[in-house]
Amino acid sequence: MEYVIQIFINAMTMIAILNPFGNVPLFIGLTEDMGKITRKKLFKVIVITGFAIMATFALIGSFMMHSFFRVEMKEVKIAGGIILVVVALKNLLFNEKHKKKNEPQEELTEEEEIKQGIIPMAFPMLVGPGSLAGVLLISQEAGGISSVLSCVVVFVITHLMFSVTDIIEKIFGELVLFVLSRVMQLFIMAVGIKTIISGVTMVVQGIGG
Repeated sequence: MEYVIQIFINAMTMIAILNPFGNVPLFIGLTEDMGKITRKKLFKVIVITGFAIMATFALIGSFMMHSFFRVEMKEVKIAGGIILVVVALKNLLFNEKHKKKNEPQEELTEEEEIKQGIIPMAFPMLVGPGSLAGVLLISQEAGGISSVLSCVVVFVITHLMFSVTDIIEKIFGELVLFVLSRVMQLFIMAVGIKTIISGVTMVVQGIGG
């Protein structure tokens, strides 16, 4: 019983770091041009991808980073932060809806839309450097298997959150969500800049120390 309780405690910690509740409006904004069926498929892929990343890090993350790729968390933070900033700038300045009507637009297939959505939504927005660092710490304390079971709980809850996006849209309406999505891009950029600064700070401290 104590083992099960610990799994749920670790799961609640991961949920606090992942913040799927806060990501829902962000993901709605990033998928506003998608059809409902494509969006649902994308959210399912995001949840599966996010779980795969977290579970892998719980089991062999430390080995992969230090022995295989020879990188540390500071490099992951800087790279993830840059991705977020670029995505936010792209959505703010070059959004498809701002193009002229007579300007030819490339039609993406459903598969292409899903592929483009995995990055940055699965990583680094849902599962970011902070989440990876958190699951590494939890796996070191509780063990890899226990951490993976906690990840299962986390992503079941995350999937349930993403499954109600249509209801959220109906409540708030298209105009409110459009304005919210533009505002959220600024927050995405701010999170990206914060992540970059954190990574650079770790580099500077490593040089100074």
